Amino acid sequence: MPPFANSDVSYAKHTLDYPVYAADWDPYSRGYLVVAGGGGEGRSGVPNKISVLDVNNRATIEPVAEIDLSRAEDSIQSLANLATKDGLVTLAGINSSQAAHNDNKNEHFRAFDIRYPPRKKQKTEEKASSEQGQIKLLGKRSLFKPSSAPKKETYQRLLRLSPVGKRDVPSKRIGAVASGFAKESEIIVFDATAAVPTDKDIITRIDLPDKQEAADLDIACIGDDDDLLSLAYCDEYNIYEQTYKYDFAKKKVDKRPNGPRRVFQMASTDQYQAKGGRPKFKALRFLNSENLVALVNLPNKSGAELRLYHLYPTGPAMVMQTEKLSSRIKQATSLDVGALDADKNGNQQFTLAVSGQDSSIEVLTVNYQAGTDTFSSIRGYMTLRDVHQQGITKICWQPFHSPVRASAPAPTTGKNGEPIPPQKPQHPGPQYARLASVSFGNTLVIDTFPLTPLEPKDKDSRYVLSHPSDEKLWTIAKWSLVVIIGLVTAILFQSFVSTDSPLSVLPPTVRDFLNQPASAAHHRDILSRAKVDDIVVPTAAVNLKDALAEHHASPDDAAATAVVVHHVEDGEGVHVAVHPDKDAYLAQDDTDAKHWDELADKEKHYWKEKLKKAGQWAEGEGEAVLKGVLWSTIPGFLMGQAGELLREL
Repeated sequence: MPPFANSDVSYAKHTLDYPVYAADWDPYSRGYLVVAGGGGEGRSGVPNKISVLDVNNRATIEPVAEIDLSRAEDSIQSLANLATKDGLVTLAGINSSQAAHNDNKNEHFRAFDIRYPPRKKQKTEEKASSEQGQIKLLGKRSLFKPSSAPKKETYQRLLRLSPVGKRDVPSKRIGAVASGFAKESEIIVFDATAAVPTDKDIITRIDLPDKQEAADLDIACIGDDDDLLSLAYCDEYNIYEQTYKYDFAKKKVDKRPNGPRRVFQMASTDQYQAKGGRPKFKALRFLNSENLVALVNLPNKSGAELRLYHLYPTGPAMVMQTEKLSSRIKQATSLDVGALDADKNGNQQFTLAVSGQDSSIEVLTVNYQAGTDTFSSIRGYMTLRDVHQQGITKICWQPFHSPVRASAPAPTTGKNGEPIPPQKPQHPGPQYARLASVSFGNTLVIDTFPLTPLEPKDKDSRYVLSHPSDEKLWTIAKWSLVVIIGLVTAILFQSFVSTDSPLSVLPPTVRDFLNQPASAAHHRDILSRAKVDDIVVPTAAVNLKDALAEHHASPDDAAATAVVVHHVEDGEGVHVAVHPDKDAYLAQDDTDAKHWDELADKEKHYWKEKLKKAGQWAEGEGEAVLKGVLWSTIPGFLMGQAGELLREL
């Protein structure tokens, strides 16, 4: 699907006759893109090809050269481009036939010479059919050690070259390849100044642990020199780094440390184990020599995120920030980073692109402040949905080189010798960031994003995709929206809980509680702190049997709670009171209550008769239920009557 109709982003699409697995731009952005893929070894009828495409026109993609490779060999799985004066040297990973592979003669590393077609002299000039580019094989060899596995499936999974420098300065570059499906996985770092590296050009071999292979790798230049470089690679759970000081003339290398150091290991916590496993690294890219960004897939296809790491000379890396990607992306498939030009202070913006399993591409930006060696938050710029009909296999940004600026014009004079102020030099022409993506479905799409000068009035200004002022505006708008939503929610909530609102959903008891004045809470607090004896429990409110069942259900409850039976002056009933703190009640000076065993026989007889008449006790229940109860003092004249009645019995 093309970008939004109201955006300035344009796109061009081209369909090839083979599935595309690899793509890479001309390192100096001369308007060409190389793609490759195919049907592999067999008689599927799908060819294995390398195609060169002219993409100078942002609206069209035009094939200018193509080579049809042997169908007895595997398809192209990886490629990278070295620049020459008239074209490219394209390095590619192509497995030999299975028969040759079984004989440990897998010449997987191939080099092709690409010659560009002549440029049109005028835009209106028709291009003749003969004005096509040329592609020819320069050489091939095996870099990986022979496989000891019974079934030989090793292939060149990854190929990466160090970045180029400025356009007007030739760059010496190194490269690295990594194996896939190998019993003994390895990474080979080599001198890329020769099209087909010899054994002397191999800088180092890195043997990976058993059952592990590199998920991705990248190379960064340290400083302005070509000979000091850093290699980073990751497997599913670890990130490793190694620095090389390489003398291209003498073919000598100083490795720091001698073996790759692990700078980060994915945590294995109970939280991740409960979710079905740890997150896994999918890809990584350097932002600069001390910082890199990694693409992480979460367990059980629950999403993906970007993590920004800072590398220290020694010790582990630090996670500086984590950005969760759109919920539409359940699993990410590819990552690439584009570096825009830096200003004189080293400040710079990076463009990031992530493809998902749903054939969408998330475009993001992050800003680097050289003075503090810090990065801004990673911000989403645009989501490109349904870019391809089938899964995306590769995405890559076109290298961006700062355009040549016009020099300030010298002062001039008019006809009469009067000085004429020089005109201010203008900015170079429009600049763009271009993103290529390829898929299993034989399609290539190039999305073109317009760039803007950070300082429009400064002709030497660096370029950005997302302007910081726009980012601030979006931040203000976002938080303003959050505040508005919060206010609306509060108003609606108040309407629903208001006691006099027709929308109130609260029960009457709660509304009555909320209608009380604020001082009511203070009065309730005072009452809660009052003595237990200050609270009168009505006789009808408590029954002795109920009180015992509720408050003396266990020995601990009986020891803590006092159930007290009081004499009622008027009437034949009794008054039962419950006191939550038994010890505090007995410690009061005015307490006259006694335990059952402390009562005289006439007192016991009196209380039994009272309880019988009140219907709260019967002879058949025994005295055991009465022993946990406290009994108040009986007035003297009543005790006399009880004694006479007891003597008569």
